[in-house]
Amino acid sequence: MAEFGPVLRKFRKAAGFSQERLAGESGVSVEAIKTLENGRRRYPWTQTVNLLAAGLRLDARDRAVLKAAAARPKIGINRLPPDVADFVGRAEQVAAVSELLTDGGQAPGVVVISAIAGMGGVGKTALAVHVARELAGRFGDGVLYVNLRGFGVGEPMTPLEALNALLQQLGFALQRPPDSAEEAGGLFRTASAARKLLLVLDNVASVEQVLPLLPGTATCAVIVTSRRALVGLPGARSLALPVLPADEALTLLTSAAGRERIEGEPQAAVEVVALCGSLPLALRIAGRRLAAESTWTVADLAHQLADETARLDVLADTERGVRASIALSLNGTSAADRAAYEIFGLLGLHEGDELDLKVAARLVDRPEKDVEPLLEHLVDLHLLESSGPRRYQFHDLVRAYARELAATTSTADERAAAQGRVFALYVAMAWQSRVKFGIRRPSRDYFEEEWLSGAEDLEYDEVLDWLDVEASEIVAAAGRLMAGPHPDRAAVVRLAAGMVVFWAVRRRQSEGPPLDELALTALRDDPACAPPMILAFISHHTGQHYAARSDFDTSIVHLRSVIEVCSAQGDQSFLSLSMPELALCLERVGRLDEAMVVARSALDLALSLADDIAESEARLSIGVIAGRLGWSAEQDRSFELGESLIRRSSPEHVDFLISTIGESYLRCNRNESARSWLLERQAEFRASGNKSALAELLQSLGAAEIALTSYDAAAPVLFEALELNGDNNSELEARIRHQLGRALNGLGQTEPAREQWLLALELYTRYGLPQADEVQGLLNG
Repeated sequence: MAEFGPVLRKFRKAAGFSQERLAGESGVSVEAIKTLENGRRRYPWTQTVNLLAAGLRLDARDRAVLKAAAARPKIGINRLPPDVADFVGRAEQVAAVSELLTDGGQAPGVVVISAIAGMGGVGKTALAVHVARELAGRFGDGVLYVNLRGFGVGEPMTPLEALNALLQQLGFALQRPPDSAEEAGGLFRTASAARKLLLVLDNVASVEQVLPLLPGTATCAVIVTSRRALVGLPGARSLALPVLPADEALTLLTSAAGRERIEGEPQAAVEVVALCGSLPLALRIAGRRLAAESTWTVADLAHQLADETARLDVLADTERGVRASIALSLNGTSAADRAAYEIFGLLGLHEGDELDLKVAARLVDRPEKDVEPLLEHLVDLHLLESSGPRRYQFHDLVRAYARELAATTSTADERAAAQGRVFALYVAMAWQSRVKFGIRRPSRDYFEEEWLSGAEDLEYDEVLDWLDVEASEIVAAAGRLMAGPHPDRAAVVRLAAGMVVFWAVRRRQSEGPPLDELALTALRDDPACAPPMILAFISHHTGQHYAARSDFDTSIVHLRSVIEVCSAQGDQSFLSLSMPELALCLERVGRLDEAMVVARSALDLALSLADDIAESEARLSIGVIAGRLGWSAEQDRSFELGESLIRRSSPEHVDFLISTIGESYLRCNRNESARSWLLERQAEFRASGNKSALAELLQSLGAAEIALTSYDAAAPVLFEALELNGDNNSELEARIRHQLGRALNGLGQTEPAREQWLLALELYTRYGLPQADEVQGLLNG
């Protein structure tokens, strides 16, 4: 609506009047006209407007325009609570809700509803009130607000109570309040039908609670907030409110604590934000703590928050702490609420970044089919987040509360049993990968069927996919078990023995040493926790895993220990396999003559044992060493014999030839031989369905094409390898990205090449691989 001053000035100038002339024509003083035109007075009396209109000799239409500009805006009802004084950020969410409520985007005649959901303390009410205050002018008949007490002290408000509150806010003083929600709802819909209203229905318990409160006209709009995902609310557009981004969280902490305090210790402030999980409620309490405790430094607060057992105590206040806020979300009275509460504490015992359904079922000792609906219910309550199918995440503060709950609702023995069940699952999945691959016993007296229990429902590829996701947590769990007061050394050894096939098949062998070292420590601490030859078995694979890290000196130490154990036990079962590995590691450190002596001794032993697998390993190692010595004919002959033996005696191991034969040709600069060998086997590997093996073959083929400066042939091969590898985040991915960067750089695509090298560098560094230095050199160059 146009302001009165400019409208009056326009009409005066159109009439050709000065202010003095208009004063004379209308009888309104010159001073009054000046006050109106400069805006110091915006809403003149009706009589003054009529005098001015007469003095200007306005026709009916222009007179109406002047009167409209003089009209005071209608003051609508505003029942909103005060806006949060330190409301920070949320620009994207404010814009989304505002646009929805003002521009609609739904079918004509449908009430627009924005449903804001999120965990307790994340700022749902603050966002709703902030948006409602900004939009109040767009809803001429006012803004209504009701706290439905869905989560809090006392019982949730009934629909009848809420409707009566809304009717009172609209000014209805009924002699006889309605007896039912149906009657009240009818009155409310009638009252709102001719009005333009914005309703803020805060802290909603359920869809059933809010449905009777919705107006029946599209001139109204509704903002709903709830800790629960209000699935099934007709016409609602959902907004899941996350915690604050780190920069906005820091701004909120600064607002609460004071700029000088925070800017004086920026790194400690960042730590506080992280320990508060960027949750607005936690940040406000932390900031108020700092503001109230003048002797505390920000680092003092960060130190206190770092102790998870005390964190919720630090984030408590006299009004409403984080612990109380989280507890309210678990206070529901439905059967699903009660069942979710029963398992919630034990779920918090999980240490990993994500909580898998199988792990959750083991923690609470219930069938997966019974646990999954409860986990989804906790997601609806925003006490868990769904990170993917059958996978969940805790906010750190919610996890801390769950652990507190576990400490009060379960005994120490029950908590230990829960964690023991999870570790048994890890062992079962590891051994399933061995059994489904076709290898059961690492030695004749080391296997029990019960080690497989609980993982029988998955196919081989599903087991590997599961282990891909859980591998880092599995290793971490073994570390915690060994460091705990009651280490189960036998279980750690079983786990390490079971995981060796997974590490190899998924090309993640460089990740094996931490678990291997734990198992070796367990065997040294308690030799009776496994049969004697298991020490040789674990040492053999530890040597392989360090070799995958290019730490050949350490690998040699472990492989020599296999020889010592085998000699002491009079058992040559691992000796015939470890000697070829030892020969290859000696070759890698340049001890070629010694390597060839060990390799030929390995061949003699294999022939004496009539062991085709051992013979194939020995011949392959001889081929690698011969290539380094420049004996190309012997290299080719040894590879041919070794591959033939592998295909006859152990076809499931054919894919491991890539890292032996293909890489050997490349390292000997026989690049044409490498490319030919790899191309000849490409069709076979594609038909096998083994994505990891095919990805490795394509990585080697790409490296061969690069060595031959065929960059245009290398790039698509390496892109395909990257796609096949998926989200594996393994050393294989690092090698693929390393080579892909070289191919792109050879094609003149320098920036894409740098992107690949940076990703390769991150992975090489993560796994402590020496190739990181080479990639850093490429980036620096």
